[in-house]
Amino acid sequence: MPAPNSEELSMPTRVTLTEVADMTPEQRAVYEKCESNLTRALLLTKNSAAAHLALGGTFTVGLLSLLDREVIVLRVAKLRDSEFERLLHYPLARKAGLDDTEIKAIEEALYDELPAERAALVRYVTDCMVDHKASEEAYWGLRAYYSQNEIAEATHLAGHSAMTAMYLASLDIPLDEGIASWGRLTEVQDAVEG
Repeated sequence: MPAPNSEELSMPTRVTLTEVADMTPEQRAVYEKCESNLTRALLLTKNSAAAHLALGGTFTVGLLSLLDREVIVLRVAKLRDSEFERLLHYPLARKAGLDDTEIKAIEEALYDELPAERAALVRYVTDCMVDHKASEEAYWGLRAYYSQNEIAEATHLAGHSAMTAMYLASLDIPLDEGIASWGRLTEVQDAVEG
């Protein structure tokens, strides 16, 4: 790893994350549902941390399969250069049944190397992220395999992933040392709805 240059050494950190010991009881309750630097960064906002995490949790019990969700997030992570999301979602993609060759094809949009249904999903997400709107071809290509409700959810998940990537990158949030536990996100959803 190259040594940082003098400009990098003099650059202040963009934000200071709240230490767990300094969190209010309300902040701590949100953090304990998802112990990560993402949560610590979201807690810099007044009221959106729990809602943001709860929205993420809704996708885990939504219309899309684990495999579809990971395809979407991996493609967004690649297009938004989000190492944070890739670090988090790579093991989930493997758990969903994707191997390294398939993950590379998704990340690099190698449509010819993907099954038609997956290629349509990657093409749709790529349009959404690059052009900020899916083309007619991408939408109707995906509609051959997915219902309108599933496409709506895929679009929402892609947008949520892109927003998360932008938030982390713009505030220069450091990667977590280990993989955060995301299994309790549906509890955050229940708390927000309750």
